Amino acid sequence: MKTTIFAAAVLLSLGCVKQQAQAPAMGAKAAPQVLQSLAGPDAAAQREAQFENAWKFLQTVYGKQGTPQKQMADAGWGPKSGMIAYTALILQGLHGSKVWDDNNAMIKESVEFIVANQDASGAFHLFPLEFLGTEHGKAMKGLRAVYTTSIVAQLMADLNAAGAWKGKLRQKIELARDYLKQSQVGNPSGPAADYKRDSTGFGGWAYSKEEIDTAVNKNKKPPANMSTSTFAIDALKACGVGSDDPIWKDALTFLKRNQNAGEVQEEGFKTTTGDGKNIKPAGPDSQDYGGAIYSENSSMVEERTENEDGSVTLHSYGTMTYNLLRAYLFAGLKKDDLPVKLALGWIRKNYVLDKVPGYRNPKQFDQGLFYYYESLARTMKALGEDTLEDDRGFKHEWRAELIAQLGKLQKEDGSWINANPKWQEDSPTLATAYALDALRHTRK
Repeated sequence: MKTTIFAAAVLLSLGCVKQQAQAPAMGAKAAPQVLQSLAGPDAAAQREAQFENAWKFLQTVYGKQGTPQKQMADAGWGPKSGMIAYTALILQGLHGSKVWDDNNAMIKESVEFIVANQDASGAFHLFPLEFLGTEHGKAMKGLRAVYTTSIVAQLMADLNAAGAWKGKLRQKIELARDYLKQSQVGNPSGPAADYKRDSTGFGGWAYSKEEIDTAVNKNKKPPANMSTSTFAIDALKACGVGSDDPIWKDALTFLKRNQNAGEVQEEGFKTTTGDGKNIKPAGPDSQDYGGAIYSENSSMVEERTENEDGSVTLHSYGTMTYNLLRAYLFAGLKKDDLPVKLALGWIRKNYVLDKVPGYRNPKQFDQGLFYYYESLARTMKALGEDTLEDDRGFKHEWRAELIAQLGKLQKEDGSWINANPKWQEDSPTLATAYALDALRHTRK
């Protein structure tokens, strides 16, 4: 009997038996049903066991160098890996767990390696400064610097609060904060000062302030996107930037333009897709209503809706919708503000853990899956809710369900890896870092 109940709970948590949920009688409102916790009181123990197994794996790839053939995605972590971002992500995921030890040589050397690689502008780059000073490395300066600086800034904020590095990183945190603020698209003193309020990308963040010209004019990428922007917003929040800071006004302009709902769009703003189609936000009768896209004029969902008037509606998906909701909260919006309610409404209709919701093509279901888990956990913790009630009236104990799901996916060697190579999640180092960060945000 216990096995049967457990199996049913697993299926419900993954959205596999959605069609079996019974509708309430006409005119009656169904009382929320709380699903039994998949892990019960043992959820914390299961989480720590996953950390311990992951730590065993991580020790085997400490110092592993990546290969150019795989764009360094097969690298490990630590000083000898040459990967600032991977190393910071791993440390961030481990921090606060029982395996963390300030005096552990691997951890201590990795922290020292990272904090020593901040440049004069306050930025951290994908690769160490020594390499960037070489003839080959000069061309890579600034590569993904907003991403990397955002990750490191959050790590430093954690380290600066307690332990061996307490109070020692304040100046470096402030430098990183100022670099990120200046990197906002449209900042008068930044690299994209010519982007005005009616410009696509205004108020968001690009891959880095050094890359924006090449990204837009050569590679035809958006000047800002929801992923990079949310990393930056997470970091600014961690660095102590309050919700009354002027930076959030422009950030909110960008965030609302990436929400798939006409009600939150400001009158007069228009943008087009890469093939010149006018973009029309989703309406209340659309399954994409309230969710988020990747940028004002693009979505990672392959399909789009072609409207009768010649416009197109881009499709919302889970990772960016969770990112959007968290960014709204950090930018000062409240739970009863319309943009927040719409985003949460989309999430309640699309809560699943076995795939990234929003994708229509099964080949995309696991695209960026571990990043999705990280985004979900960070957002639910920021929301401050122990349960998430879906549109069927079920209350999900999201912490226990996510811990159980990650436990199912952890490999025997302690790593996580995505069979879908999109966005380098076929790297066990990166996928494991995302999984650990998701797990640490299941702590209350």
